[in-house]
Amino acid sequence: MKKFFKILCILVVVCAVVAGAIFVWEYQSGRLFTFFRMFRPRELLLTPIEALASTQTKTMEEWLQDERVTDSKTLMLVNLEHPLPEGYEADLEEYNGAKMHPLMVAPYIALRDTVQERTGIRIYVSSDFRTAEKQAALLEEYGPDRAAPVGCSEHEAGLSLDVYAPEHGSYAFLNSPAGREVNRICHEYGFIIRYASDKTEVTGFDYEPWHLRYVGAPHAELIAYSGLAYEEYLDALTPETWYTYGNYLILRTANTEELTFPEAFTSCHISFDNTGYYVVTVEL
Repeated sequence: MKKFFKILCILVVVCAVVAGAIFVWEYQSGRLFTFFRMFRPRELLLTPIEALASTQTKTMEEWLQDERVTDSKTLMLVNLEHPLPEGYEADLEEYNGAKMHPLMVAPYIALRDTVQERTGIRIYVSSDFRTAEKQAALLEEYGPDRAAPVGCSEHEAGLSLDVYAPEHGSYAFLNSPAGREVNRICHEYGFIIRYASDKTEVTGFDYEPWHLRYVGAPHAELIAYSGLAYEEYLDALTPETWYTYGNYLILRTANTEELTFPEAFTSCHISFDNTGYYVVTVEL
């Protein structure tokens, strides 16, 4: 009997070790990492408010003369149903050979450096801003299953970066600790994983854990915590309703003739969302 229990204990230990090894291998491969992230707590942490106290009203043109206010364009929705407006010209700044929206540069550097500090692995940009001609060439080379039609790629807006770790690009990105760390923390730097594994029907694009889209604070956190696709997040913002989140106020509005802001604020970004509305993000 004792021999039986001894053998049983050995088998249990062996099974536990094997199961642990399989778990670690699967997690490091990215499959379990993606699976578990689908079950993280999800809640849109926005609180609507009825009215602002101590306000001032101006037209958008007047507000944009205020040095605290920026026409950022960072919250533009770009997908198969909402292509870039005709004649759109991206705001760009070059860093280490990569072209991106100026507001993305410092957050990207901070994200890259944090990932390297935590994992010992540096990430790099494989694809940045694309011209319409380059997007057309990619579409011809890879076909519609792997490349967006011209005008429907966020890369053409200068708002997205494809990143990789050495020897770990594309879907292998999550095989690297750096790739998993990017997916864990990118929202802290204003980025979202634009095409999530469970949102293909919403976004129209397959899962891309390497595709970073800049939306800025606090929107990246709100999207990450809610588990919404960007399309769903915009739809969740009831037009002409002010919301509060932490030190921010958020408004989605179609009225640019009379924009009412708090009397006192630190900064404000106004971005056309490419659906007929503007998203106003006020930092108090």
